[in-house]
Amino acid sequence: MSCHTFRGCCGGLILGFVALSPLRGDQPIMNMMPRWDGGYGFQVRAEHIHRSDLKQGKDVVARGFTEDIYQFHLEGVYTWDRSIRITAKLPYILKAQREVPSTSGQKLVQRDEGIGDLSLALPLKKYFNLDSRSGSWTLAPQLRIPLGREDDGFEVWDGVWGSGLSFGYETETYHWFFATSSGFWIFEQPEPAEWTYSLDLGWNAREDIQLLWESDLSWDDESKFFLSAGPALYWRWNDKTHIRIEWKHDFVSRVTSSRPDHGNGDRFSAGIGFVF
Repeated sequence: MSCHTFRGCCGGLILGFVALSPLRGDQPIMNMMPRWDGGYGFQVRAEHIHRSDLKQGKDVVARGFTEDIYQFHLEGVYTWDRSIRITAKLPYILKAQREVPSTSGQKLVQRDEGIGDLSLALPLKKYFNLDSRSGSWTLAPQLRIPLGREDDGFEVWDGVWGSGLSFGYETETYHWFFATSSGFWIFEQPEPAEWTYSLDLGWNAREDIQLLWESDLSWDDESKFFLSAGPALYWRWNDKTHIRIEWKHDFVSRVTSSRPDHGNGDRFSAGIGFVF
């Protein structure tokens, strides 16, 4: 998601930085806090992903063969000082099912559930304050630890080791917010390497509410390419409690050309975070 600064919060400006794709470098709490030494926090987030068609490359090979994923995310953060923190993100698949063609051409439903893969990150931030705006630069090494079960069927998470690196820049004025980030993941074979880029624009509607339009690009070594975008709402309920809701639509979804996969989707996410 994004870096968020709000006027009047905790007596000054609070700057931060928030997930779309599981590969984005978004971090708890809503990517933004704590911003002090010895701070910690956690957030819980519910997510639903719906994809409406089975594709191969950019072509639909089975229209109406859907995929639905319901996930619960538990995420935490601890800061040694305001510029160095460690984060952990653990997903749990409540229910996932996808429809694929059987040998007779009928719909075959495959399912998955249970714990996903753990992601650890060490975001390093450099803050700046100028006359009319503030912001930060972020460099975040990341590690993916396989915890999910391995089988030959439907798996939401890859179940392999991975390492990644993300870069971010955020800046904000009294009314406006801008953030951009890019990153990559390299996984164990046979999973392909993946890259991401995001661009977020926001408006501070009130001292405690920010409205955003967020755009995400993702692609991999097997010619997959997704462009997703949509609105998000961030609400600072109080200094310790933060709420975020977002929706994204796939405007471009090209899956790998080597095998069928689901595309043409939407993602809805809602979360609440607590910081101390």
